[in-house]
Amino acid sequence: MVLSFWNMWFELPRLWDIVFVGVRQLVSPQSSWSGSENVMTVTENQEQEMPHLGKSIPRRGNRFSKTGARAVLKAAGWRIVGEVPDEPKILLVGAPHTSNWDYIFTMLTVFCLGADIHFVAKKSLFKFPLGGVMRFSGGIPLDREASAGFVDQMVDEFNARDSFVLAIMPEGTRARAEACQWRSGFYHIAQGAGAAIVLVIFDYGRKTMRLGPTFWPSGDYETDLDDIQSYFAGVQGKHPRS
Repeated sequence: MVLSFWNMWFELPRLWDIVFVGVRQLVSPQSSWSGSENVMTVTENQEQEMPHLGKSIPRRGNRFSKTGARAVLKAAGWRIVGEVPDEPKILLVGAPHTSNWDYIFTMLTVFCLGADIHFVAKKSLFKFPLGGVMRFSGGIPLDREASAGFVDQMVDEFNARDSFVLAIMPEGTRARAEACQWRSGFYHIAQGAGAAIVLVIFDYGRKTMRLGPTFWPSGDYETDLDDIQSYFAGVQGKHPRS
């Protein structure tokens, strides 16, 4: 559930290849963006349309960060579909989590949408020299030695703000071989903070980042979890599980 930042460095060579192609396509006068039904597409000579963000959702970034992220996703052949509810407090729940590429495509999606989204990382990563970068990118340090547990710390983060969006991968560390059990913390955070749960589906088979549907915790964890997980059934992660 906590970001393993150092492992992402092993993915950088491939990422720079995609960035290079994206920049080249961005400056090409023959390429453009289009969309229909709130779907990101990469066809030519049409207008790009992104999933709409309501006024309640915190924003960050500018047209340059949005355009750059869209160019990189285009180069990778990916699209964004779905919708995000106009709610001030949202918990994004991403799965299946099988690769560090999940983090990268999540961040690209964040920049494309222009949303101010936060993630959790080990407190040790917020020291020099990475501390400034981690905070700038939306990181929240997790203090494992604090008297309050993970759920309580995250609920406090929600309660300290009028609007807040937090991204979590409930499968925790990358699980490639077989499906792993979801940790229940995400559910209790949403319930304690009164936040909407928005699913983020990493569909590598279709090269699609799917946002939604949205769930509100009913208090019946087992029933809600079965319903939530049903939307991930048959979805292919970066490393398909047996």
